[in-house]
Amino acid sequence: MKNFFKAFTFKRSLCLLVAMVVMLSATLVACDKDKPQSGDTGASSTVDTKNFVFPENFVIGTVNVSGKTYEEALKAVEEGVITSIKSFTLKIEAEDKEFEYKDTDFQWDFEVEEAVLEAAEYAESKDYKNDMSMGDPNSVSYEAGVSYTVKEESVNAIVEAVAKEVNVKAVDSTLAVDGDNVTISREKVGKELDKEDLTNKILLELPALATSGNKEPKVIKAVVNEIKPAYNFEGLDGEIKLISTYSTYSENTADGNHNMALALEACNGSVINPGEVWSFNECTGDSNLESLGYRPATVIMNGEFEQGIGGGICQASTTIYNAALLANMDVVERYCHAYQSAYVPAGRDATIDYPNLDLKLSNPTDYPMYMQCYMEGVCLTVNIFGWDDPSFDEIEIESYVHSSDKYSYRASSERVYYLDGEEVGREELPSSWYDYPDVDEPEPTKPKATKPAATKPQTTKPQATKPKATKPAATPAPETKPAVTNPPVTTLPPEPEEITTLPPVTEEIPKETSANAEQISTAAVNY
Repeated sequence: MKNFFKAFTFKRSLCLLVAMVVMLSATLVACDKDKPQSGDTGASSTVDTKNFVFPENFVIGTVNVSGKTYEEALKAVEEGVITSIKSFTLKIEAEDKEFEYKDTDFQWDFEVEEAVLEAAEYAESKDYKNDMSMGDPNSVSYEAGVSYTVKEESVNAIVEAVAKEVNVKAVDSTLAVDGDNVTISREKVGKELDKEDLTNKILLELPALATSGNKEPKVIKAVVNEIKPAYNFEGLDGEIKLISTYSTYSENTADGNHNMALALEACNGSVINPGEVWSFNECTGDSNLESLGYRPATVIMNGEFEQGIGGGICQASTTIYNAALLANMDVVERYCHAYQSAYVPAGRDATIDYPNLDLKLSNPTDYPMYMQCYMEGVCLTVNIFGWDDPSFDEIEIESYVHSSDKYSYRASSERVYYLDGEEVGREELPSSWYDYPDVDEPEPTKPKATKPAATKPQTTKPQATKPKATKPAATPAPETKPAVTNPPVTTLPPEPEEITTLPPVTEEIPKETSANAEQISTAAVNY
């Protein structure tokens, strides 16, 4: 077929489409006057597109539309433009991969209506009648501008197909624990196609390819970027060690124990990177949902013992809290129960109420921390692996009961640091207010989150380079478990002394009596 194009230009829109303006060839035989131009319709009349029929021997560009209706002419001119797109081959090279695409792999939208409308207006104008009377009625063509755009989805489909073959996900280094041993897997570098760059290059080449074609493939070199893992733990072999362990023992129901084990399983394998905040609720998800496997068990609701989904998970969060205290983690958010828990000393529990009450901990070191959580029988165990800070070699938690009245009493805890048997630092931990389960009170004490100022010992930084880190996939609890040690049991003295390092109690609360001490000793509950 005769070439439909005489001249062309290309424009790019904001959405990266190629606008190709194609000037259709035109001739006026045996005519001394200049042929009419697009839009130069003279005294044109409004075209009735429903009833309009092009006159005999009328040609738009190279398409003969004689006797065609307006709609028939639109279709004929569009087909003429389509057949005028030259055959071409486009080759895309992406590192060691090659992809070839033909002109038929691209789709186009043609804007022929404006050109056909102008031609119809010209056919009804006086200029056309004058040209017919002066020229050869058997050879009349109308020059018209036809624009068309490559369909965005066809280019995107090609780019996405290349990306699917080229892209490789980066694999982060991970920590795995077997007993007391930590194994570090190596990271893998990923690859990612620069899709925007490839799209731009394709669109830049399409105009010349569509109008001129090619015999040899046009080669486009795609940009493939290297994607490094967010974290790698190279060089940490031997640096990450078991730094704390804590166990509690459940006296709960079978369903309560099930909930504890399920929550520990959700938290097991957590990696807390330097400066990162870890959330118990984020690990477990909504513990009020049976669809996540949680069962009804005893919970404390508004100071009352009731059946609720997820009952018992507070012992899991409490066990994690105490292991974190011994690992020198920072306490970001923690709440006490309405009543003292029997499975830990006063002031060392951590209640959970999704999504309102959470346990949040932060890693203050330059190394990742790994959390291993599991339950065997009625024993809950949490081990935390991390950098062994040389500024202290032991952490102990001291708990105290300060004051009480007939409704409630206050407990506090301190984290005490030792080096070679000598105390080198002391930190006040969040305090707790507990109600007596068997005493009527107008309103139960609302848990409060407190974060006192730390007085930790000066940390000696290791000479190792600060690693990059990420949160790898959770590692299941190992079959070989570390030795379990029973948690310390704190016996409250009949008349505990006030700790001078704690802030003074400003409330008018009666001093503790032996009756108070007896009440406190029997106030702990297993929920």
